[in-house]
Amino acid sequence: MKNNPFNLMYGRIPNESFVNRQTVIDTILNDFNSNNPTTMSYVLTGLRGSGKTVLLRDIVETLDKDPKWYTVSINMGSPIVSSLANKLLFLAQKNRLLLDWKITVNINIISLTIGRDRRKIDDPEIILEELLRELEDQGIKVLVAIDEVVKTKEIIYFANTYQYLVGKGYNIFLLMTGLIKNILSLFNNKAASFLSRTPKIEISALEIKDIAEQYKKHLNINLEKAIEYAKITKGYAFAYQVLGYYLFENKCSNLEEVLEKFDNYMFSNGYDVIFNDMSKGEKDYCFAIANSNSDDVSNVKKSTTLKDDNFNKYRRILIQKGIIESAGYGKIEFVLPRFKEFLLTLQLYR
Repeated sequence: MKNNPFNLMYGRIPNESFVNRQTVIDTILNDFNSNNPTTMSYVLTGLRGSGKTVLLRDIVETLDKDPKWYTVSINMGSPIVSSLANKLLFLAQKNRLLLDWKITVNINIISLTIGRDRRKIDDPEIILEELLRELEDQGIKVLVAIDEVVKTKEIIYFANTYQYLVGKGYNIFLLMTGLIKNILSLFNNKAASFLSRTPKIEISALEIKDIAEQYKKHLNINLEKAIEYAKITKGYAFAYQVLGYYLFENKCSNLEEVLEKFDNYMFSNGYDVIFNDMSKGEKDYCFAIANSNSDDVSNVKKSTTLKDDNFNKYRRILIQKGIIESAGYGKIEFVLPRFKEFLLTLQLYR
């Protein structure tokens, strides 16, 4: 029996059913590989489940295949500068470079010992600079990849170190992902204000036709049925994988049963996190949409006690977060598939 080609896990590249966002990939790779890049950093933003992490990993894997690139993925919980230096030296020595260099890390203290003369350096920024200088002499570029960035002292320290290294002309590139509120919180911090110039790419919905083609291919159904299923996902990357998974398991024989499993999984493994991350005003606005008898803004207003100023404020916030969108003049709707059903179900237990 053929293995299920669809993937229920966040962030993992689904090799068989991966829908490529080639335009975004080409934009970033062309810039990073250019002799005169227009920017040395990008940030990918979007909702949880929109495909940010998968896209970041796809770019990292592409550059990993190029011997002239070292890619370093950094965990937000680590001491970023020290971790980056340590991983760079590991990659260099794995490739038979800098064999007489040694990094020692003791809690948050890092030191570098170079060569037979045992020259010792204790400043993390200087250690990174020494590494980058040696790698650049070998024609090697460095990509630092950080998934789901949030504002911390470590990331702000790294941001300033990174700015210094870029200013010195080193070939160190940065690719980050994050929720828009976390990205704005970091970029608006005075200590890391230069990051505000980093181009932000919002991960948009997948094309329905691309999803339909994958469903047609892997589910052995006709194009008309594949388009019907694809439209249910609204192009939301995580929903595409989850619906595809249950359609495959069910052999597309009972859509009602598939949707029940789809709802249960999406509600408990995605939508509850998105909902709990909202403010009370945002939640009230969403419930108003769910309880409205149409998608007209005027009807939504009738379903809430929010005053006009707050109503417009939360509308802007939810659009910025990618949870709702304009559906034509004077109309709004949820971007997320079956989010209305999630809210109405949740409301029963309130």
